[in-house]
Amino acid sequence: MPEKRVSIKIGDVAGNTGVFNPADLSALGAKAGDDVELYTATRAWTVTAKVDASVPSGAVLVGKGVAARLDVEEGAEVTCSWTPPVTEEKYEPPP
Repeated sequence: MPEKRVSIKIGDVAGNTGVFNPADLSALGAKAGDDVELYTATRAWTVTAKVDASVPSGAVLVGKGVAARLDVEEGAEVTCSWTPPVTEEKYEPPP
């Protein structure tokens, strides 16, 4: 489960969306549309990732609601993590 420390930028972002720089999202192994967890020492919240190259590397752009749920202000550092989905393989015994 890759992790990355980023700073919070608060902007006009609707709902539970986090806007990431493409390089940061790639470093997590995630892609646009994936659920990424943002967490501090005491709180965590899951956002749906969007990609925008105008977001500075090392930052995530979120709305005021997400920042309030994390109890952080602009410039605060949070850790991002992405867990790949589990894929089940069906075992087929040999004939």
